[in-house]
Amino acid sequence: MDNLHSNNPQELLIQALGRQSAFWGLGKTTGEIYAALYLSREPVSLEDLARRLGVTKGNISVLIRNLERLGMVRRTWQKGDRRVYFEAETDLWQVARQVLEQRQKPEFDLSFQLVGQAVEEAGKLTEQPDALFTLERLRSLQDFYRTLDSLVKVLLNLEPAQLAALARMMDV
Repeated sequence: MDNLHSNNPQELLIQALGRQSAFWGLGKTTGEIYAALYLSREPVSLEDLARRLGVTKGNISVLIRNLERLGMVRRTWQKGDRRVYFEAETDLWQVARQVLEQRQKPEFDLSFQLVGQAVEEAGKLTEQPDALFTLERLRSLQDFYRTLDSLVKVLLNLEPAQLAALARMMDV
């Protein structure tokens, strides 16, 4: 599936979301599962996903639970069929919001907390060589993190229309 010269738009999207998912630490196959569901008109079974992506049903089962936890997919059932089916959340802003809130923000918050502790500790070591330099750099990083955290909070509270209006206003 790593054919960048494919003419199949579905294969290209599966590849693209697999790469994005790997970049964000969710794993390539997780993104590929989401892409396959996103492009499907009907809910899809684990078996069909495994066959479509060329991975085991067990692997799909584990990864789809992560997607469910993130609110990116939901379970559905079809009358007269005991199998579980899945469909993608198609509100992409909701998906981005969920991933930021549940996965990226906790890691960012912990990192921010550790930088704060580093600033405190560096402030106690003012008599050591380069102590003021280190403290200055740490405070600069702390200010950057505060700004970034404020931006993420604003973004998480915007509705899609507000986000689009903000992007237009900023000429992005």
